[in-house]
Amino acid sequence: MIIGNEKTTPRITIGNNTDGLNMFFHSECLEIATQTITFLQEYAPRIRATLVKPHSKAALEDNWTYKNNYHVTSALILSHIAAGGNWGITDPSGMSVRIDNDNPKIHEAVLSLGDTTRWNSGTPGHYCDLFFIKNGPVGNYALEGGGYIAGRGRHHVAPGSIHPNGNIYGGTELHLVPPVEITKAELIEAFKHLIIGEEKLDRKTQPAEHKPLSPNSLHLKDLIDISNLKQHGSAYQGTHPIHGSETGTNFLVDIEKNVWHCFRDGTGGGPLQWIAVATGVISCKESVPRKVKGDLFWEVIAAAHNQYGLSYEALVKALGGE
Repeated sequence: MIIGNEKTTPRITIGNNTDGLNMFFHSECLEIATQTITFLQEYAPRIRATLVKPHSKAALEDNWTYKNNYHVTSALILSHIAAGGNWGITDPSGMSVRIDNDNPKIHEAVLSLGDTTRWNSGTPGHYCDLFFIKNGPVGNYALEGGGYIAGRGRHHVAPGSIHPNGNIYGGTELHLVPPVEITKAELIEAFKHLIIGEEKLDRKTQPAEHKPLSPNSLHLKDLIDISNLKQHGSAYQGTHPIHGSETGTNFLVDIEKNVWHCFRDGTGGGPLQWIAVATGVISCKESVPRKVKGDLFWEVIAAAHNQYGLSYEALVKALGGE
């Protein structure tokens, strides 16, 4: 999917527009945001969305790095955009980066890595480029000339938002092609002559809202409340904690084998699949072997981090890639 045009950046002059003109620009913002959300859902599901104040770059909510970030199709995000708010994108896992592409040197380095997702920011001649990272989280690097590489702990204002100067993000260029996947070494090599200072990698975690989990392994006994299930040896059976049960016996978890099974849907798995179902990344019906892999794996890792407060490194070590 490639969407682009050569027109002058649409601009909204706050306070001086007629209702009809405001409606026109708002409609264009909604269209751009919707196209971007549809694209991200298909090609970049690991990307999370943040709420941003109207006509601003500032996040609306605190703690968006760890908790207040949402699936791009979240009703909260969509209603916020529809009401005239801005929105942003972030990747809590650090397994993707957004390049603040503000000058010819940065642009040349970006192009050397391939044709990737890009949109214009609010300032003419400035762009944001999205890349996936293959082999580990990336932090943040300041670049010569005022640009930066944004990894974990930063967000970018997303297409369809309105810059404080009135320009629309993605209004003149919305290049929606699948993000190029590169290694961290390839990223550093391309930008080594532009990087200023050391990498800043946010490794903080939030206190767990549930009982403490092991940083080296995850067990279903720590993730599922078995107090209302009937014990049969190492197995516990009862009502499915997520979608309920008509019989009261459609769910079984074996804490010794560290697996669970849903008799209604004929699905199940281990801790990774349970986290995916419990956090809404997939439905119970979708919990089949090899389902949680690739981008979906990283989306589950992000959801687990938000809910249980473990570092990404610990979660990847505990859950592994399936």
